[in-house]
Amino acid sequence: MEENDLILSSAQSWVLSMSEMALACSGAFACEEARHLRACHALLQSAPASVLPWVDALPKLDRIEALLQAGAAESAALALLGDRCGYMLSRGPMGEALATIVLPGSTNECTANGDTLALAIAAALAQALSETCQVPASGRQAEHSPALRFN
Repeated sequence: MEENDLILSSAQSWVLSMSEMALACSGAFACEEARHLRACHALLQSAPASVLPWVDALPKLDRIEALLQAGAAESAALALLGDRCGYMLSRGPMGEALATIVLPGSTNECTANGDTLALAIAAALAQALSETCQVPASGRQAEHSPALRFN
């Protein structure tokens, strides 16, 4: 194994971070949603151009902060999706939240759960991105990766 194979590219690191974000959001408590939405925004902002070309539509942190301060975490999470993502939200009678995300140009959907709708949206987005943007060890972006359900 070459030494270069042991070092993750920035794109691979980012994909792993998005996968960890999906798990963190899905397992977080409602009182942690603002922190996780800020972290998700920061990860989206730091996306390598080769991995995620549509991040230019990401709202500024000031807008996310204003929504969080107003108690509109769901709106903040939806703002992270932008206008081009498809989504469906569901809330069960016991309060469990589910979000399904379809990324622009994709036919695969990703579903995730969360303690709140905002956390479910962030988890589904992070999981969809980590699955869609997987970068193999060769450093090139995978053309197609199978969609997995996260619920």
